[in-house]
Amino acid sequence: MPNTIPSARLLALLPIAFARIAAADDAAPPATPQSAALERVVVVGEREPEKKDYRVDNVATLGPLGTTPILDTPYTIGVLPLNLIENSQATNFKDVSKYLPLVQYQEQQGPDILRPQTRGIQGGNFQNSREDGMTMFVTVANAMEQFQEIEVVNGLSASLYGPANPSGMFNFVSKRPTDYDLRRASVTYNSDTIGTAHLDLGGPLDKNGVFGFRFNGLFGEGDGYVDNSHQRRALGSFAFDIHPVRDTVLELNYSDYDLVDKGYPGWFTYGETVILPPAPDPKRVGYGQSYAGVDLETHTGSARLKHDFNSDWHFVVGGLRQDATRDINTPVNNLRSSAGNYVSSLANGFAPRFQITSDTAYLNGSFATGGLAHDLTIGTAGYKSDSYSVITPATAASVLLGSASIDSPRTFPFPAAGLPNTHRAFDSSNISQQGFNVNDTVHLTQSWLTRFGVSQDWFHVDNFNARGATLPGYSNNGLSPTASLMYKPVSSMTAYFTYASSLQAGDVAPGTAANAGVGLAPYRSNEYELGFKASLSKINLTAALFRVERPFANTDPSDNIFKISGDQVSRGLELSAVGEVATNLDVYGGVTLLNDNLDDTGNAATNGKTFVGAPKVKGNVLFEYHLPTIPGLVASLDWQFSGTRAANDANSFVAAGYSLFDVGARYTQSIFAKTVTWRLSVDNLANRFYWSTVAPSNLTGTNAGSLLAHLGSPRTVLASVSIDF
Repeated sequence: MPNTIPSARLLALLPIAFARIAAADDAAPPATPQSAALERVVVVGEREPEKKDYRVDNVATLGPLGTTPILDTPYTIGVLPLNLIENSQATNFKDVSKYLPLVQYQEQQGPDILRPQTRGIQGGNFQNSREDGMTMFVTVANAMEQFQEIEVVNGLSASLYGPANPSGMFNFVSKRPTDYDLRRASVTYNSDTIGTAHLDLGGPLDKNGVFGFRFNGLFGEGDGYVDNSHQRRALGSFAFDIHPVRDTVLELNYSDYDLVDKGYPGWFTYGETVILPPAPDPKRVGYGQSYAGVDLETHTGSARLKHDFNSDWHFVVGGLRQDATRDINTPVNNLRSSAGNYVSSLANGFAPRFQITSDTAYLNGSFATGGLAHDLTIGTAGYKSDSYSVITPATAASVLLGSASIDSPRTFPFPAAGLPNTHRAFDSSNISQQGFNVNDTVHLTQSWLTRFGVSQDWFHVDNFNARGATLPGYSNNGLSPTASLMYKPVSSMTAYFTYASSLQAGDVAPGTAANAGVGLAPYRSNEYELGFKASLSKINLTAALFRVERPFANTDPSDNIFKISGDQVSRGLELSAVGEVATNLDVYGGVTLLNDNLDDTGNAATNGKTFVGAPKVKGNVLFEYHLPTIPGLVASLDWQFSGTRAANDANSFVAAGYSLFDVGARYTQSIFAKTVTWRLSVDNLANRFYWSTVAPSNLTGTNAGSLLAHLGSPRTVLASVSIDF
């Protein structure tokens, strides 16, 4: 199998590296009798007080680099820490991602099924998402309550993770067992009547600190913001740490998350010549149907073994298995005219099941040769994913609901044939990828560093029909290199220039093309990034200029052949700040200025035009003020903003930009020696109606279906109380 080659090479190299480590240890001075007699020391920890601001100095799992100072990486990196996730009271990635100012998303079938992205480049179902460094599906149900933080590497990162869309890498870091007794219970209210109970428990299981655990469980249910809408959530997440010997830990994780959303607004689709109207009130009954929505279930298990040979050399190996089912029957309202008339149908037939098995293994360490210091990593990462399709797709007539208009939405009766059966499915596509990567950071002087990395990857695609017959597939391999130059004028600042080239599997021609089912040759994306980072005493600042280009495929109308038809070229500037800007005033925010165009399309109507849904300016700024006269009381103001967005390929009209304001407060106090935190916030304070997503119908921008638009959420009141007991 192609995907076993790099793993074999890694295994062949690891003993050599281990031998070098062992030799280094043998060369060390012999242990004194006192040191030889040292016993294992266990320190029972106490919970540290919550950080005042949201600064994070290190990433937990930056591919094979492991725990790495953000200041010393030649990339733009954003981290959403646990205290911000908790203070936001968010339940899904869409809600919490607004605080990542340099991140965007494209909703698919609702707020819980979306593809996150950076720099205007759309992400994939799984190529751009990781859990603890291992590939996972992101277009499934994922509860924010099970994660410790979210790490984002903007742009290309193939030398670390292997080929992927050049839209950034999103790593969801699981909550780990604590070295103190954590006992926290929370109750949350979300307007209209959704109530949620959440329990977060953790700590050592024995006095020697060999076993530790973490449990997160929640149940929430209630009516949503539309009459007759409903939500139900249930999560069970377990984490265990086992320390069999000193300097070794086995991390085990399992989570089971169920989500049901019914009655919320469906999404709108439209053709190139239909002008998207202003966004209506999402609370109006009729844009969705009370019986229609999503029923999602995700099971994820993983294991990682981490070992420190000494203070310089570290080894990690891990695997993840995810099985997710998706019963999707959501209304899609197809606009037929610029006046807002639409035909509503149940949108279904999307992959009803995803499975993925992913792996990672890497060795990293530091050494010196010829007077130069090196930070070396060698590793492998890969996955095998299975996507399922419905055996008998629903007919258009069976899912047709009726006609209405955006000014006069309607409720439609339950379909006579019932909801389409999405459970009878077959394995329609297998994608496997495995890569071997090497990265070396060379310290030329105290101020100058270089970094070189490359990933050699093999990928293979098999497609099948409902009868099990093999359809045209795809197999290839290639290199994804990167090179960086870093300059540190002082220890707290880094200027850098990075070039990266990323290989990824070519798209498969759609069924309507003359070359249906044929995979295109591998794509190669390129990126140039010039950046600066400063970690000052009270604030962290970043700035980056970038240029990303990737091939753009489409069906040529002259011969109906799916082929490369130009490039998507994204140029921009990213700015961010995290920390204290004045006494007691903290900021967590940033802005992206973006010029995202299609070039060399050969079509005068689209050549040089802005990519659909890409705003020229987008960002988010969160301010928090700690009242000095009332210790424990914090007031917050969040401003989320987006410029206008091109709403069709020809840019003949745009979707309006928006500014959203959230206000809130939290108060932490001690009651009977127990820490209690009260939170209250109002999101979208002005109740602004807006399109949260405007986008093409698929990754390549081919509008074989239609352009799409999703409604943003209305004004929402959130309240919660948490107690540590």
